[in-house]
Amino acid sequence: MAKTSVKDKEASNLKDRAVFFIAFIILLILLDIISKGRYLTASNIKSLITQSVVPTFIAWGMCFIFTTGVMDLSIGAIMILASNMGGTLAVSLGFGYPGLIIGSILAAVILQTINLTLFTKANIPSWVAGLGMAMIYESVGSVYSSHMISLGKQAVDLGNKCRALGASPVNMIVWIIGLVIAYIIFNRTSAGLNIRAIGGNKAVSKMMGINIEKAIIISGMIGGVFLGLASAINESYSGRIMPVTGLSSIASIFTSLAILFLAQSFESKVNLTIGVLFSAFLISSLFNVLTILGVPSGTWQEVCLGISIIFFGILSQRGNKGVSK
Repeated sequence: MAKTSVKDKEASNLKDRAVFFIAFIILLILLDIISKGRYLTASNIKSLITQSVVPTFIAWGMCFIFTTGVMDLSIGAIMILASNMGGTLAVSLGFGYPGLIIGSILAAVILQTINLTLFTKANIPSWVAGLGMAMIYESVGSVYSSHMISLGKQAVDLGNKCRALGASPVNMIVWIIGLVIAYIIFNRTSAGLNIRAIGGNKAVSKMMGINIEKAIIISGMIGGVFLGLASAINESYSGRIMPVTGLSSIASIFTSLAILFLAQSFESKVNLTIGVLFSAFLISSLFNVLTILGVPSGTWQEVCLGISIIFFGILSQRGNKGVSK
């Protein structure tokens, strides 16, 4: 009976995944029809992947951080500081790609560790603390930029250096490597198991002997690695990441939020880390087709993004009787 039950469950999971991938292919074909054949072209698909890489890495970072129940809204500000740290090591100190990657990751991990330590110690909602940290990190970046300008210089600019990481085919290779790493850590390690257990039920996790505070901080460190990689890739692609103020950095993570919510909405059919990759491509495709159809960016496309976040958020929370914090 047990063996039959396991076989039935495996068959059901296989069927669900098959349905998902078929639906995914059908959706791509529909988008191509809507765009009158301008969507499924080699150059456009290449562009879509390039646009998807950074949001995917951010969403993978969110998988580890947000799954524990933490809502960190300072991620965008952290990435700005991480990008500038990586760029400084790469160009100003001459460490090249190792400096860009290691510097970005190190900065993101340190700042995420600070955040998660604060979140676990302070008796306030994480999103409130996250807003405060976002303002602090934005101010640090702004002060640094102003100081550089006063010296007759500017914030980090890669120029023609270290630009391959953000361009194809390197970004595609990094994208796939990131998927493998995210999948293994999230599903095949004790840290990932603890993170998912806490996300399921903190009280039960504590009775199981899981150190909740330690596991949450570790989740932030792992998430910081993916945010650092996103920062390095984004810096490589853009060449220069400017500081912002007034909580403007939060806007930079909205797309990744939509990606995460969409991936969570069909998590029962496809593993979350894999779902994030497909979700990122679908979200990028949505805006790509809107652009092809002449829908103005910055206005109606932003409306579509806002609706997507709300809609996918509702889908991701269906069946959850608790209150999102």
